[in-house]
Amino acid sequence: MNNKTLLFVLLSLVFGGIAVFLAKNWLDANTQAPVQNNTLQLVTLVQDVPLGTILEKKHLTLTQFPENLIPESAISNLEEAIGKVTKHRIYKGEILRSERVTKKGEGSTLASLISNNMRAVTIRVNDVVGVAGFLLPGNRVDILNLYKRDKQLHTDIVLANVKILAIDQRSSNDENKPTLVRAVTLELNLEQAETLMIAKGRGSLQLALRNPNDQAVIELAKLEVDEKTPVAKPKAITVAPVKKDPVVKVVTDSKSKVYLMKGMKEEIVKVSN
Repeated sequence: MNNKTLLFVLLSLVFGGIAVFLAKNWLDANTQAPVQNNTLQLVTLVQDVPLGTILEKKHLTLTQFPENLIPESAISNLEEAIGKVTKHRIYKGEILRSERVTKKGEGSTLASLISNNMRAVTIRVNDVVGVAGFLLPGNRVDILNLYKRDKQLHTDIVLANVKILAIDQRSSNDENKPTLVRAVTLELNLEQAETLMIAKGRGSLQLALRNPNDQAVIELAKLEVDEKTPVAKPKAITVAPVKKDPVVKVVTDSKSKVYLMKGMKEEIVKVSN
């Protein structure tokens, strides 16, 4: 190897080292250090839990999550979650949030699923009224009223976007197949419940299943006052004064006289021996 070749080799090594040094400095300057996020334990589900389930320890676990990804309503205490009733179906691995559960009510689980100021009202249905069995808890329906007036049939939409709480005695929507039902429980306020009962009294009802994404507002028929079922008022009862028999007071004396007191009158009767 001559001197000229050796010189080129040395220069290549020098320039290569400089290039590596400059590249390293550039990477260090433009690469951000990983952000260290604080973590927090949250309650999550270890299995799918259907609507209306009373949460137990076997359903729950604690999982670490970065603080910047934690929902505001997330539950972080197992003791706070145990005993609550699920208002919706919750899936495995999902963070448990306070709006997804409610306190266990006194009595049936269904009572815990009713929203504030609402009531559960059950109506009897058949395979046609119940939309051929395709209704599930959590669905929303419109309610139509078919009735006869002046020998003609009329149809009114009396309620809209009503939530179904339960079908028959099931409040869970685990199954997704048609099931013929005999009763449907609806979530209504008191005014809606009154409207439903009036409509039921004047004719038949029909449920119309809604798309879950359909939030269209429907103009409802107003029931006239004379269409409402009149409330029977108790008849006034006239009580005739009872005539009392006159009080007869008998007073005797040594002279064989009897004093008869008839009301305010006094009569003396002599009695012979």
